[in-house]
Amino acid sequence: MKWIDVTLPMEEGRPSWPGDTPFAHRVTREIGKGSNANVSTIESSVHFGTHLDAPYHFIADGKRIEDLDLNVLIGPCQVVEVPSTGVHVDLEALKQAVAPGIKRLLIKTSNSKWLHDREFHKDYVALSVQAARWLVDRGIRLVGIDYFSIGPYGDTKDVHHIILGNDIIALEGVDLSDVEPGMYYLLCLPMKIKGAGGAPVRVLLGAEE
Repeated sequence: MKWIDVTLPMEEGRPSWPGDTPFAHRVTREIGKGSNANVSTIESSVHFGTHLDAPYHFIADGKRIEDLDLNVLIGPCQVVEVPSTGVHVDLEALKQAVAPGIKRLLIKTSNSKWLHDREFHKDYVALSVQAARWLVDRGIRLVGIDYFSIGPYGDTKDVHHIILGNDIIALEGVDLSDVEPGMYYLLCLPMKIKGAGGAPVRVLLGAEE
């Protein structure tokens, strides 16, 4: 199996969600300066870069990172590429693209062209309320998108409440820019930050060679 890393590097200069703590990486000890080891420290929002949202992010009594079902985070996955209508994923195109029985879905949009920019684009493409409800009805357990939120900027609450309120895991900031639509095997393991509503995650897609 060939593995594709669809994780954004955690690095300074990459945009964070407006108002969130940006990523900082500081070296505290260096071998070249007389220390016996290289050591560094990081500071970041848990929703920086490629990350997932646990239900607790928007649902007061929702599951936190340590409560998530690992069986949802590992397994067969479909990547679909769909056009947009304004700032929303085109729902009819999405309906046509998703294969029967899919539980893990990654949505590639025009956002992929912005994902490595050093500025935050507020007009990114996200789910509409109607698309979120359709995913719930379809039985999706994990949904990912190629920008930093499943909901549109300035109106993220309703989509998150629908997705997270139905115990669906949201995977955000997935780098699908070089990924072709199709079937893959997903490995998606977040940092186990106790009590958190989100966490950085390393995401791999496996494809048959």
